[in-house]
Amino acid sequence: MKNLGVMLLAAALSIGAAADLYAQDVTARVQVCASCHGESGNSNTPLIPSLAGQPEFFLTTQLVLMREQVRPVAAMDGLLTGLDDAVLVSLAEYFAKMPAKKSDEIKDSERMARGKALSDGMRCTSCHGANLSGQEQMPRLAGQRVDYMVAAMKSFRDSTRPGADPLMANVVAGVSDADLQALAEYVSGK
Repeated sequence: MKNLGVMLLAAALSIGAAADLYAQDVTARVQVCASCHGESGNSNTPLIPSLAGQPEFFLTTQLVLMREQVRPVAAMDGLLTGLDDAVLVSLAEYFAKMPAKKSDEIKDSERMARGKALSDGMRCTSCHGANLSGQEQMPRLAGQRVDYMVAAMKSFRDSTRPGADPLMANVVAGVSDADLQALAEYVSGK
């Protein structure tokens, strides 16, 4: 019985040590993410999306898709290789809890009004939520970087985004660059 107690104590200590290493690994990964996506997950880097406040399920799904190269993103190459699902879930959980901030990019009020009309007509809120903050597998658009949103919507429209949801490609099919800019400015200002 004495040996069983020692074994259980040793197992508990190893689990605790593993948990500490795991926490350190996630903390280190968050710092790597922050180098591009911003200290708090709010990007100030052109063409890099903000992660703060994104739905956890959406972030987890995107990380898995990138890790598995279903959605290849050159800037992410190698960063997710070998990470197990638990680490990806922890990263998603961390960024989902961070408060989202509006992009500080300059926006034109007339384009934003046009963007609102387009958003209403395209029914963006039916998938992305009433305040465009995302839900489940749908990303938060509110406050996202304008330049990133324009590039993302163009890649959906032009079918150049690997691993993308074809539904979104249908939504923006035929939308002009000027209207995509207006939409991006509107959602960024939410």
